[in-house]
Amino acid sequence: MTVFYKIPESSAGLNPCSTSPVYKTFAEFKKIAAKVLKSVGAKNLPPGKRRWKALDILVVLVYAWLRGVSPHHASRKLNDIAIEKGWFKPVTFADGRHSRAVPHQTQVNEWLGKMELPQLKKLARAVFAVALKEARRKGYLPREVVLEYDTTLRGYWGRRRDRLIKGTTKVKGTHHARQYHGAMIHGGGASLYVALDHVAKEESKVPFLLDTAAWLKKIGFKVKWALADREYYSYSVLSTLKAQGIDVITVAKDYKQLRCAKEAYLAGRKGRVQSFTIKSGAKAGCKVQSIKCRLVLYPKKKYSLAAIRRDLRHGAMTMDEACERIYGLITTAAPQGHGKKFPALIRRLYRTRWKIETGYRVADVKHCSWRSDRDGTRFMDEMGRMLLLQDLWQVAKGDDPRGNTLTLETFRDEIVNKSTCQINA
Repeated sequence: MTVFYKIPESSAGLNPCSTSPVYKTFAEFKKIAAKVLKSVGAKNLPPGKRRWKALDILVVLVYAWLRGVSPHHASRKLNDIAIEKGWFKPVTFADGRHSRAVPHQTQVNEWLGKMELPQLKKLARAVFAVALKEARRKGYLPREVVLEYDTTLRGYWGRRRDRLIKGTTKVKGTHHARQYHGAMIHGGGASLYVALDHVAKEESKVPFLLDTAAWLKKIGFKVKWALADREYYSYSVLSTLKAQGIDVITVAKDYKQLRCAKEAYLAGRKGRVQSFTIKSGAKAGCKVQSIKCRLVLYPKKKYSLAAIRRDLRHGAMTMDEACERIYGLITTAAPQGHGKKFPALIRRLYRTRWKIETGYRVADVKHCSWRSDRDGTRFMDEMGRMLLLQDLWQVAKGDDPRGNTLTLETFRDEIVNKSTCQINA
């Protein structure tokens, strides 16, 4: 059984962040690495060399992901710990070099360099499967979950100008970035990342959405709702997920159709729940398709719909000012069966979407990026440091008596802590 985290033992002589060691031998890391290797399949990974196999390299990567550090730091630290604890006795060669307990960072980087981006995505899915099964086994995740999609940008300062490097003005200090699409599930009070994808220019995001939903169903989860950012506001996204039996909730873009819906509501001609149509883009020789959705109007913070309509009716504000204080959410779900609770249900579900944004910001607090220009290596950095570490932290909070007071930084320091109660960097 793989143990990701051990509950700290209370002691009057130790401070709250002092814990018993979680991993005492390489066997603990190899348990996780072996599960990952079994899940992804050895045939989908490079075979390694005579001295170091894929399992040995995965041990270094697992340590790097759990600690949020680079492969160089992980390899050096694991080797020092093995020698210090007496688990490994190095042999001195004729040229003065010493044998190692774990692969050097050059072997790890060489192994990662042999893998293409599609192979690394399979490896990432296997790693997420280990974390999800652990959470499911402990009962922290119910069978029915809410799926969420969102994007994030990671700045690029190199000279490459290919399809995987996009132009942007949203990253400080550079005008180029890599764009990643992430997926997270919510349920039972827990929020866990489940997928990551590196998206190229003009590449459709629909396959990633469908593959993630299908994979979750395959491993035993039931997805009824999907939350998405306004970047996923399109006919292809809404229609394909609806065909899979998943209702989508996203923000309505400020187009003319939304403005007309707001004016109709403020004038009293329509209610706050209205029919809304999203059409596919017009292409030469293709028929325009459409999907029927529901638009639900909500007031922005510090306002209420009744007060906005009253002030507009009494002339205290203009129509433009009234429309600015209202936003809309679009859903493919039908209001039948929910009654007057339908607007509250949609807003309550969509409010959970901000957890993935918070997760992105938390990951940037301690940015230990792997220094590589390879897209695959950077993809593994984002997957491990940004997503997997937070998944294990969420699972640990369910076991730890400190609950929500257990911060990510404290968890990172305690997960591979030595018996001396010193932070194991």
